[in-house]
Amino acid sequence: MNVPAGMETTLEDHTTALNEVSFLMDIFASTIDNIMGGATAPVGRIAGREMAQKLPVNLGNPSIKEALGVLAARMKAGFVFSLEGAGDQAKLVFDRCALREVCALRGLQTGTALCRLFHAYFDGIVNELICRPVKTENISCDGAQCRMNIRTQ
Repeated sequence: MNVPAGMETTLEDHTTALNEVSFLMDIFASTIDNIMGGATAPVGRIAGREMAQKLPVNLGNPSIKEALGVLAARMKAGFVFSLEGAGDQAKLVFDRCALREVCALRGLQTGTALCRLFHAYFDGIVNELICRPVKTENISCDGAQCRMNIRTQ
């Protein structure tokens, strides 16, 4: 990409942008949570299903492992996640999560409105890709890794 003369982006520009985007994400998720009374899951799932319909992929009838593989490749700029186990014992492990970084920057505890909205959104994407309802439930989330149960119907 060619940048016009005098328009180079500095580290300070990136830091300012990250702060602004983090603030907006926090406010957006908190507002939805307040309006919906904590029932943000349907909003996230609907948005996730809509997003999945726009993905330029044709998976046919994929397994959850295949769908998550496609998503991991698409989301690798901000997220690193993998599937451990199978069936009712399956765990989704996020080793890198851009939202954990946002939470840290904003002083938010992980697992609150922003995380819940994202995971409902993520569930909606996977739901649409595999044509079955998907539900993730937080097991643990520390500063380095989040572990979720992931179930399908």
